[in-house]
Amino acid sequence: MRHKRPTDHFAIAARCRANSGEWQEVGEYNSMQSADSTATTIRKAYVGPGRKAESPWAPAGAYEARREHTEFGVRVEARYVGDPDEAWADALSAVTGGEAE
Repeated sequence: MRHKRPTDHFAIAARCRANSGEWQEVGEYNSMQSADSTATTIRKAYVGPGRKAESPWAPAGAYEARREHTEFGVRVEARYVGDPDEAWADALSAVTGGEAE
């Protein structure tokens, strides 16, 4: 069994916003159920109960997600389909920690 590092969804969402419309790999999952859950979380910008942080995929509907079977499981990819002007400002803010004007 391969050991996998946790997925940095904030970094991937920022990369999607910086490359609006282009598919970016989110991760490879062992089961279709895990991949489906991740894809739904991306599309709906879901934040689980008890979590106070905003979803990296907000606002809901600003990202698309797709799944693809691979040799080892199911790959999930996402792309930003929201407003490109907002995408640039948000991606820059995510990279600079909110210090951009």
